[in-house]
Amino acid sequence: MNSTSNRPISYVSWFDAARFANWMTNGQGSGATETGAYTLAGGQISGTAPAANAGASFRMPTEDEWYKAAYYSPNYGGTGVGNYYAYATQSNADPGTTIGSSPNQANYNDSIGHATDVGSFSGSGGFYDTFDQSGNVFQWNDLDGTTGSSRGVRGGNWYNDSNDVSSSSRYNIDPSSAIISVGFRLASPAAVPEPSTAVLVLAGLACGGWRMWRRARARA
Repeated sequence: MNSTSNRPISYVSWFDAARFANWMTNGQGSGATETGAYTLAGGQISGTAPAANAGASFRMPTEDEWYKAAYYSPNYGGTGVGNYYAYATQSNADPGTTIGSSPNQANYNDSIGHATDVGSFSGSGGFYDTFDQSGNVFQWNDLDGTTGSSRGVRGGNWYNDSNDVSSSSRYNIDPSSAIISVGFRLASPAAVPEPSTAVLVLAGLACGGWRMWRRARARA
């Protein structure tokens, strides 16, 4: 039986992901999970999702940040000519589904039948070197970054068709939802040269580290 330890975690509510962001922001180990990147009511698992606190080292990306990291290339139309692709594989054509280093491949359309290891499609990253933002599992985002009763998910999953894994697809759902097709990735502030003064480089932290944190909580 193949190990699933490198696959993105699912059945993760926004509140679960926020606690992981807190744990990362607070230095991991025995770091606090109710404050840090987000200030949560003690044990909160439903209700209004708070905005990220200023200065958070790790947090969920806003929808705009997630979208830009997935689909934008400053060289879309040639060097220095930026625009957005339809898929997070730097392509406007429907991706294939072959694991490996070939370009424009993704896990969708139920061709593989389950989530795949993060980075399995090694030739199909976005311009900012993020992988699996089209297909595999949906990923939480913080919409416009303000407090709210819903949060966004984008990217589609392994059994969705090409429309749901494209840039045109977006959903707002209850932050307490924890379902098989939704996972997350975190963002960390980092200056980059293009196309604006600073964007968030999205960190693929939704697999092994999250599983280790869950085990640590279970032992507590």
